[in-house]
Amino acid sequence: MGLTISDISAVLKKRIIPVIQSQLPIENVLFNKIKKNVGVIISNNQIYIAARTGRHSGIYSVAEGTEPFSGKAAYAQPYTDMTYAFGTLELTDQAIEAAQKGDVKAIASILTVEITALKDDFKADLNRILHGAGAGKLCQTNGTGANSTALTVDTPPCGGDATQYICAGMYIQFAAGVTALVSSVSSATAIVLAAGTTWSDDTAITKAYDAEAMGLAGLIDDGDNVGTCQNVIRSANPYAVSHTYDTGATLTEANMIATYLKTTRYGGAKVMFMNTGLFAYYGSLLTSMKRAQMTDVLSGGWKGLEFMGGKLGVMLDFDTWSGYVQMVDFDALTLAEMSEPFAWLDADAHGGILKRSSSNRTIWEGTLKYYFNLVALKFKSSARMSGQTPAP
Repeated sequence: MGLTISDISAVLKKRIIPVIQSQLPIENVLFNKIKKNVGVIISNNQIYIAARTGRHSGIYSVAEGTEPFSGKAAYAQPYTDMTYAFGTLELTDQAIEAAQKGDVKAIASILTVEITALKDDFKADLNRILHGAGAGKLCQTNGTGANSTALTVDTPPCGGDATQYICAGMYIQFAAGVTALVSSVSSATAIVLAAGTTWSDDTAITKAYDAEAMGLAGLIDDGDNVGTCQNVIRSANPYAVSHTYDTGATLTEANMIATYLKTTRYGGAKVMFMNTGLFAYYGSLLTSMKRAQMTDVLSGGWKGLEFMGGKLGVMLDFDTWSGYVQMVDFDALTLAEMSEPFAWLDADAHGGILKRSSSNRTIWEGTLKYYFNLVALKFKSSARMSGQTPAP
């Protein structure tokens, strides 16, 4: 008897998803090091965080016979929304027919290329999200367009190619809800759209219908990127404001030390993340002092450069925003999860995971899901520097 759709679904569930899950922690330090569901309560689609927001007001030293005032500590319960990430693969009916005449190994062989692409890109996009500010900006328009298909872009948050997270077949969105289908990506800054579209200059571009999770740029912040974080207005609640050094300047070790030391009173950052330009420049600073050497800076074999004689490490991450030094306390963050990472979305009530495409009956679709958000348990044990540049 030939293999059935149920058999193929079983292979996807039992053979393919473990590959995705085993690869992600190895290659994504944030996903690996941030603990899951610590200090949060998940109710329906809301994430509630218990937070102590102020010191106890009942501590006094008084003269003999004087009654001290009573007091209490201050608490709050910030909350935020769950977010929903999906990755969908396609299998042609012809491939499935061919697989039905084979065995499990034949199916795995047919699926290898598509699954590998889905795994790699889901992993990369998750890392981009975890470094962001919840807005999902991929890049922005360079110039205006009036019913045009030729789109020029620039200013990706993490530097590099402005089109690095945009590909053919993707739906992107401009401000005011204008969406467009990408026909092709022709260079690091040039996109061809499938139909004429109108946009303004310097408009942020996201994925269509974007509602991404929060990331480091929004949590380790003083209100510049995210004014209201976890439903707490930062300007009115100092406990929700991280330590920041936002003076545009050449990166110096002295400024790094001063910023880092502010976090130590509250627990202290465990690692620093930099993008390529700053990481290379920091390495050159150490070289001039004969201290540049890649070494283990986190358990698990994560390598980076030493800071303050090994007090903590400096790591390269290509998704760190340009000009940023992110000083991260992993104990102050948690990934609030409502589903297992990258579980299969059932396509019917019987555990099947493949369904026919609504637009093409010769295509079968399978969808991975991850319902989560990145949450700050406290803010002042992490810090950031922004506007930093290598020496001119």
